[in-house]
Amino acid sequence: AGAASLSACISTQSYVGPASPMASTTALRSLSQPIPVKVNTQFQVNGKASPAGTPSQQAQVESALRSSGVFTPSQDPATAASITVTVNDTVDLQAAHKKGFHAGLTLGSSGTVIPDNYTYTASYANSAGEPYQASYKQDILTAIGSNVQVPVGVKATTPGDAFHRVILDMTTQFVQDLQTKGLVAEIGRASCRERV
Repeated sequence: AGAASLSACISTQSYVGPASPMASTTALRSLSQPIPVKVNTQFQVNGKASPAGTPSQQAQVESALRSSGVFTPSQDPATAASITVTVNDTVDLQAAHKKGFHAGLTLGSSGTVIPDNYTYTASYANSAGEPYQASYKQDILTAIGSNVQVPVGVKATTPGDAFHRVILDMTTQFVQDLQTKGLVAEIGRASCRERV
């Protein structure tokens, strides 16, 4: 924010940090009748709820679930199954502000990298109320200005797109884990992705 206030010309790029490979949607087996679920999400910063980030996260989690072909988000109060997702961004806000402000003072010639460490915790309760919970971790590195060291072999993107990718990857991994553990019915047609 400090950098942006001092110069609109400073380059800002984000990178999804190298981590254990996440599942791809091509690994999922879609169902002929996706399971309706209530979807509840919360975005946190350093363990404290951050309501401003929750609507975007809610939309992205719902979109990822629809893309899976396994679940369909439902607003019907009678829907028994549910998925709850909490994403906690662990970041040193004071250090981030200082780094951003310094980059702004130098008009980006002295760049910096700010890490955001995300912990994604999801729980699924089926129609019988039987719960399953899992957690995943992923990082986003945001480079402000120039002359900064960025991850090798990782594609640069915008901060918003990087966050979208993290939510998609971790939601997909959660759905795959549910299928692998036999907690989601594997019956139904094979997905078009599997037939290609």
